[in-house]
Amino acid sequence: MGKIDISLSSYLSHPPVFADLFNAWLYGGRQVIDYRELLPEDPVQNRPEYAAAYKHVRDVVKMYYQDGMELVLLGIENQEEIDYTAPVRILQYDGADYQKKIRRVEAENRMRQGLKTGLPAFFQEDRISPVITLLLYFGKEEWRKPRRLHDLLRFPDESDRLRQFVPDYPIHVLSVREDMDISLLHTQLRQVFGFLQRQDDRKALRDYVRENEDVFSCLSTDAALFLVAAAKGTRLLTTLHVKEETCDMCKALDDLYNDGVNQGKRRGLELGEDCFAELSEKLLADFRTEDLRKAIKNKEYRNRLYREYRIERG
Repeated sequence: MGKIDISLSSYLSHPPVFADLFNAWLYGGRQVIDYRELLPEDPVQNRPEYAAAYKHVRDVVKMYYQDGMELVLLGIENQEEIDYTAPVRILQYDGADYQKKIRRVEAENRMRQGLKTGLPAFFQEDRISPVITLLLYFGKEEWRKPRRLHDLLRFPDESDRLRQFVPDYPIHVLSVREDMDISLLHTQLRQVFGFLQRQDDRKALRDYVRENEDVFSCLSTDAALFLVAAAKGTRLLTTLHVKEETCDMCKALDDLYNDGVNQGKRRGLELGEDCFAELSEKLLADFRTEDLRKAIKNKEYRNRLYREYRIERG
């Protein structure tokens, strides 16, 4: 996912944001997970000795503790497009985490009991903490399937007998656009996801930013950079002061708008089209920066936009 992947991992790695997401998803917004009880886990999964070369780096993974005891390992894998192999991929990731936990128990048992390397060291009374992986989906297309391992498997049509002997493995897919109830969130993640849910409705997005100006004017840098990448508004990077602790997304949008309007006026004079400045202003107000760039280069497309906005050419 490139920029989205990096920005998401950085932003959601903050314990309050991480806890906010899982409290909303697992507990309906109840503040069950205390972010102060979250500790980062090594995201790198190395290959077993007997396997072919393999290494995966989890996007975000943290261990949740209660009263000093491991409770559950929580992981996030983010996805921009539908992955039809996701159940096998998640099964592999979770399996690697379980294997890592078993090895830790074995190492502790060997040290405590003085056992030699190579001897069995995981015993009947030993237990490991569970793993839950959330696949966070940002795509526009609805994710219907696959949602479990059986969705990938081909079984004989005439009988379900074989199916009952094949272990299934469901996965947890949460679509930011369709499934996420942002009212359950309590951090800036609510506004970040709210922005993404409205990015295809220009008027709704513009109104939402204005309604939440108090938040968007002081977004954390990680949240702002994630929004820029996820909403594909990369031009905002030129106006965001990313070295500061917070970013004024509202100011960045205003600066981008004013800069675009001024450029539109200059370009209109070059094209000999006074109405181009008006078109630029309307496109920027609707966050249609890509359409504006295309209109500058393509006369036919420019004329189409004039007609769409009912702008009369002088």
